[in-house]
Amino acid sequence: MRICVAAAERLSGLRDTVPVGSTLPMKAGSAAQVLLAWEEPERLHRGLQGARFTATALSGVRRRGWAQSIGEREPGVASVSAPVRGPSNRVVAAVSVSGPIERLTRHPGRLHAQAIIEAANRLTEALRRG
Repeated sequence: MRICVAAAERLSGLRDTVPVGSTLPMKAGSAAQVLLAWEEPERLHRGLQGARFTATALSGVRRRGWAQSIGEREPGVASVSAPVRGPSNRVVAAVSVSGPIERLTRHPGRLHAQAIIEAANRLTEALRRG
């Protein structure tokens, strides 16, 4: 399971934020992919059982440094996520953006990966300093 620890809600328009404190399964979604991609082989293998993504997809996540999903966790919703690393360089969290496929497109990583990576890197640096 993964837990939402922070969220930013839009001030107007469509709102589809995961509420803080929500627990979500690790079987679907770009954040689940990011959180599993750098796990030790045994945990990664267990995490793939029943997942909507594959070991090959997680290999791509590790290579690119970010994940995307299109309708994987919720029909009609796309997302992009990047890893936040703790002081020991272990992935401890994921930063994500999600929204309707119509707005994020069927290739949300093309539009948003760079911004998500930069946000994750800022959080990583804050954790390393603090």
